[in-house]
Amino acid sequence: MSSEKRLRFRIRKGDFEVELEGDHEYVRERFEDLEKSLGPSGSFVAVSPQPSSVSSTPTEQPIGITGIVEFTQEGKPHLTVPVDTLSAKEAISLVMFSMHPKPLGDDDLSSLLSSSWKTTGESIVRARISELRREGKVITERGNYVLSGAGVQWIQNEILPRLQKIT
Repeated sequence: MSSEKRLRFRIRKGDFEVELEGDHEYVRERFEDLEKSLGPSGSFVAVSPQPSSVSSTPTEQPIGITGIVEFTQEGKPHLTVPVDTLSAKEAISLVMFSMHPKPLGDDDLSSLLSSSWKTTGESIVRARISELRREGKVITERGNYVLSGAGVQWIQNEILPRLQKIT
C-alpha cells in the first residue's frame, strides 16, 4: 500500500465543496478537469448537479428519504425506521444526510439521535464519526461534521435502497 501513489485535494467555494482522494493519476486528471471549468477570476463557471443531488434545505426532503426520515415542525429530522434496522454509523449518517449540507456537532447529532432513534451519547457519536471519517464518508471541520461526497453516495446507493425495502 505504501508503494501506491495517492493524492488528495479539497476545494471549497461558498457552499460548494469538492473533495477527491485516490490514485495519483486519476485525482490529478480530475483536478485538471475541474481547473479547466474555473473562469479567469477563479470562480466556478458551470457545475452540473448530480442526477440524485440532495436538497439544501432540510424542510424539502432529500431524494429517497420519504418514509425513512420525517421532519418535525421545527425542521428536525426524525428517523421512522425500526431501531434495530440501523447501526449507529448508519443512523448518524442518515441524520447528517437529511440535514446536508448543514454541518452538525457532537451535541447536535447526539440530541437528534436521542430524540428520533435511541439515546446516543456524545462519546458514542465521536467514536462513530471517527470511523466514518477514516472511511472517507465524513468531513470534519472546526468540531462540526458534514457528509463527504462518498458519504452521500453511500447513503443513496446502499443505505436508502435497503431501508426502502423494509418500509
